[in-house]
Amino acid sequence: MAMKKWVTLIAFFLLTQAFAQAGELVTTVFNVIESQRSETLLVLSGTDGRIYRTHKSEENLKYFKSFIGQVVKISFTENSKDMFINRIARATSAEVDPVTMDLNHFQYNQLREFAPTDLQSIETATDIFKGMLNDGDRRRSQCFKRAHMWAFDMWSKMGISSQKVFIFYTQRYIQLEDFEWWFHVAPMVVVQGEEYVLDGTFMSKPITVNEWKSYFIKSEKITCPVATNYSEYSKNQWSRLCFLMKVPMYFFSPLNIENRDTKNIPRNHWVLEELQDARRAFKDYEKSYEGLDTGKPTITH
Repeated sequence: MAMKKWVTLIAFFLLTQAFAQAGELVTTVFNVIESQRSETLLVLSGTDGRIYRTHKSEENLKYFKSFIGQVVKISFTENSKDMFINRIARATSAEVDPVTMDLNHFQYNQLREFAPTDLQSIETATDIFKGMLNDGDRRRSQCFKRAHMWAFDMWSKMGISSQKVFIFYTQRYIQLEDFEWWFHVAPMVVVQGEEYVLDGTFMSKPITVNEWKSYFIKSEKITCPVATNYSEYSKNQWSRLCFLMKVPMYFFSPLNIENRDTKNIPRNHWVLEELQDARRAFKDYEKSYEGLDTGKPTITH
């Protein structure tokens, strides 16, 4: 009887293997969830919306969660309706089209390459400027929060990838002028290869970066070098009066820049909690940005 049962199990195994199909998929890992019904981890695929499974363990949970937001190549075996992962690894640039795989801008994607949109005409930039939500009160809101929402609006409503330009004042300048800020920031767009700043609080139209710098430094003669690394500003507090830094639209505050350059923490995605915080710069933000209410807690101060 025992032998007969063993033979039956072998036959069943061979039969199921005959119907199993192997496959490969390049996808983004949207999330990893522990199943409550079986000893498996559920790996949510961003490309096809399917769920791929693997054995549940603390080690596996930590390992697979390290791929969240990443573009990966999965080798799997499909058995009936379930896909079981045999192997997972980060995809190489040769294995994936980064445009078609760039599905979730609220997660870091190591293959996402940022390129600002060229608006082609100053008229387009002016129309965008005039349409920017502009009821922010600079006495009660911070420039980096207004800039973040303006950049987010351009991206979410018009599909425009913008940049931000920061002006950082050094300790030398702050002492000389007895100044009240140590930085200011505004969105920046490209028009036929030239950069224009859209500072809806202080300006009446798009202006060039040099014009914007001169307005805030109160002089055309003072040069503000364009820094590519935060340390160029932090280590030269007495040799210069100011520095400019240009970063993609996703950067929220100077801390993001500092973390990128000193701690190697990349930023090429939106962070929901930052947007929830930044929207408070405008009146009636609950109505204007209702779509940002997703059940996650809003940052409060």
